[in-house]
Amino acid sequence: METIFKNGNILTMDESSPRAEALAVQFGRIYRLGKTGEVEQLAGPETKIINLQGQTVLPGFIDTHNHFCLYALLTNQADCRPAAGCVKGENVVEALAAKAEKTPPGKWIMGWGYAPYLLNDKKDLTREDLDRASKRHPICLVHVSVHGAVVNSLALKELGFTEKTPDPPGGKIFRDAKGDPNGILSESAFMSPLFFDSPSIYSKIMAEYDREGRMEMMSRCASHFHRLGIVGANDPFVDALTLRTYQEAAGAGRFPFRLHAFILNRWADSLLAAGICRGFGTDWIKIGAIKIFLDGGMSSRTAAVSEVYAYPPGAGRGILNYDQKGIDREIKGLDRAGYQISVHAQGDRALDMLLKAFQRAMAKGNPHRHHIVHAGNLTPPQIDQVAELGLYISSQANFFSLLGDGFMEAYGPIRSQQLYRFNTLLKRGIKLGLSSDCPVAEPNPFIGVRDSICRRTAQGQDFGPTECITAEQAFSLYTREAAYFSFEEKERGTIKEGKWADLVVLDKDPMRLRPEAIPDCQVKMTMVGGKIVYDGQ
Repeated sequence: METIFKNGNILTMDESSPRAEALAVQFGRIYRLGKTGEVEQLAGPETKIINLQGQTVLPGFIDTHNHFCLYALLTNQADCRPAAGCVKGENVVEALAAKAEKTPPGKWIMGWGYAPYLLNDKKDLTREDLDRASKRHPICLVHVSVHGAVVNSLALKELGFTEKTPDPPGGKIFRDAKGDPNGILSESAFMSPLFFDSPSIYSKIMAEYDREGRMEMMSRCASHFHRLGIVGANDPFVDALTLRTYQEAAGAGRFPFRLHAFILNRWADSLLAAGICRGFGTDWIKIGAIKIFLDGGMSSRTAAVSEVYAYPPGAGRGILNYDQKGIDREIKGLDRAGYQISVHAQGDRALDMLLKAFQRAMAKGNPHRHHIVHAGNLTPPQIDQVAELGLYISSQANFFSLLGDGFMEAYGPIRSQQLYRFNTLLKRGIKLGLSSDCPVAEPNPFIGVRDSICRRTAQGQDFGPTECITAEQAFSLYTREAAYFSFEEKERGTIKEGKWADLVVLDKDPMRLRPEAIPDCQVKMTMVGGKIVYDGQ
């Protein structure tokens, strides 16, 4: 026997056998579960014995929607979050200037985690502010929602945006009193140059790293997630270079992390032509769903809603990247080709279109496990449709403490109480998985669990308290239920004999803590495939 854990509080998340004292690991999988005395008898001279001394073991956490590759890149860029000390607009400019001092002139600089409503002075930065950080580097300051950005004058020049440039479909170039671009970009005006264009800003920065540098970046990010007990994720934005980097790092034994690469529909033609299906790959890196962006984000007021946003006046009803015929065509084509589909849809207007498209395309049930990402603004009739169609939902509880005040401002005090209806979804039997949408929010699953139970904003406002769920439910959405999104419920998500030994050891039993104290849990160990990848002891 390779490893035995004994004298523990093992929470299997398996409803048929929820607890155990000990477990044995062999060939990377759970070999035996039971009482300590029973499992100890399996030990041999080479067995590693881990005495848990009452510590708690859970299945390793799975993040069903995590921009892993973008987060890995951004951690090498300018951290402009309040948590990093950027509490005023000037602090953001200073962080960008500090990054510029370390970057060769002409190279792109990215900042991340910025939003005016997160700053004490609520300052809307423009190109003039970013020009003070540097006029020798093109700068892209990404909004915390990742649905907008601020760029400086040199970046506008490189992007070819002038006073004569029209707003692109599904996006907006904001302008000053003279009609010149002021540096604030929304949706496709930002998303296309950052991600979709070839070459994109993202791909240019990635290409500046050599093969070793890219592998080190991904390996370092995986190690960070291991410290949080996260053993796998679905990355919804993987281009060719990033996929190759993942494969090279895993092949070199430097990426003990189970990652499903979601391919943007704009990039999927070669995948379809080659006949590469979902699930193709190894135990570490697999092809996942095809990703579609239908609308924008709530806090950026770009999610497509039926009723105008409550604040600020004139904010409108958001944006759509497809009309009904367009989204019908995308959903039908990918469903007929046998691919799993993952659609970003946030506002009720976008969700209405998407549900019509799925209803027209899906013949019998949901065998491909299509799912909606976010789905924060589902109305009661739409919830009925989701249940009827058997669609899955990947959502984000940790938005409540980070973005909740912005949501309440955008929707108003009454409408906002009907957002992210987790309790209702679970009561309806709808498959729900929790995620972080990192780097939008911290990847820490304990924050997501706390927020799903407490549903409270950073300013202490209650955020739809009738939709609170329990700790047991929340942890199941990061483990057992999350495994369904990658068709791996028979391989992981619970601690059960025969499944992968993907485990996290905690110093406390989170089920017995006050919800507010759950983020204080310390990860003492993370195991993936029977190998210890983090040992905090």
